[in-house]
Amino acid sequence: MLVSIITPTYRRPERVKVAIRSLLAQTYPAWEAVIIDDGDGEGLAAAESFGDPRIRTLPNPDRGQVAARNAGVRAARGEVIALLDDDDWWDDPGHLSLIVEALEPGPALVHRHGWLVRERTEGMQERELFALPASPERLRQDNTLLTSSLAYPRTLHDQLGPFDHEVGSYFDWDWILRVLSAGYPLCTLASPGISYLVHQQMVSDDLTNPRRVAYFERFCVKHGLTLTSKNHALLLAEQRSGSR
Repeated sequence: MLVSIITPTYRRPERVKVAIRSLLAQTYPAWEAVIIDDGDGEGLAAAESFGDPRIRTLPNPDRGQVAARNAGVRAARGEVIALLDDDDWWDDPGHLSLIVEALEPGPALVHRHGWLVRERTEGMQERELFALPASPERLRQDNTLLTSSLAYPRTLHDQLGPFDHEVGSYFDWDWILRVLSAGYPLCTLASPGISYLVHQQMVSDDLTNPRRVAYFERFCVKHGLTLTSKNHALLLAEQRSGSR
């Protein structure tokens, strides 16, 4: 079973190299990485520097992250799509093997817990476990899944269409609800294995950004929800305080 890993990148050549190294460490060999550069091409050069024929690159200048992901899905040759953002990585070399095993019984939306990794001074990092409850009901309240853990059969796009660019950075939450509403099960891998990096370049974590606010409003209207926008750090803070 060939797994296509979809990784959009934008002006983060050193960060995307970390993501790619976590792919190269995988024990499951049947994968391809589709790296889509939404910037000036430095991400493509970074990916191509590894010289691995399983790594494919596509330019997508200034069309946005959702368009980049959709371009990657269209170019994918695998039976399985796995998402990996350019600033995240997989800690477990057996991650792809677990995905393939989880999908053998039939179509599902696979996800995995992981860690929020915060950058500190002098290259230091602080890691906090991100393992919040996930169910179809809970996911209509909060997005408790890490984008870089998501995997599913490629055929779901044939049925449900591409990622929705109208909801912008909420494309992943929108996709999750679309898949679950179509009746596919949610499969949680047993142990944490994803690192989600929190850093200063993360526009998507700015809850007050007017563009993000507009995307969130469209997402809520689309799914008939009345919610407050939160990021993963806020969800963890709520868990610590016992408010969830």
